[in-house]
Amino acid sequence: MILGTMSLWDKQLNFEHTVIATALEELQLLLNGNPEGRVEINGDQMYVNFMEFDAKSMDEQQAEKHESYIDIHYLIDGEETIGWSSDREDFQAAKAYDSEQDYALYNPSPDEILLQLKPGMFAVFFPNDIHRPSMGRPSSRIKKAVVKVHVGLLHP
Repeated sequence: MILGTMSLWDKQLNFEHTVIATALEELQLLLNGNPEGRVEINGDQMYVNFMEFDAKSMDEQQAEKHESYIDIHYLIDGEETIGWSSDREDFQAAKAYDSEQDYALYNPSPDEILLQLKPGMFAVFFPNDIHRPSMGRPSSRIKKAVVKVHVGLLHP
């Protein structure tokens, strides 16, 4: 998991994998046009989902994990809480992995760490990261982008 902010991206850029750097640079370019929905960067290998929704309470949100894609969550507006925990052998899925949709669902881990995102912040979740996004104050709006990066791009 990586947590960062776009305001310091030029300092962090040199320490990130080139694919993650490309994804965030492409996202910055797209943000200038106020896009909506799914926007492809490189077909199914790299694309962005732009979304706006009401925050969910911690009681109603399950955690998720992906195997084929890395998620880069970027907060555009609002405040978002994302839970994070590392995958481990004793952590059982509440909903088994669906390879077509690329996700498994989990109940929150007792050792989950809560990340507080403010606009301009991003969090990168790899396949070993179980994350619980979309949480916040009841009735508050969250506007965000999620860049989906196929894991095959890391090892061409």
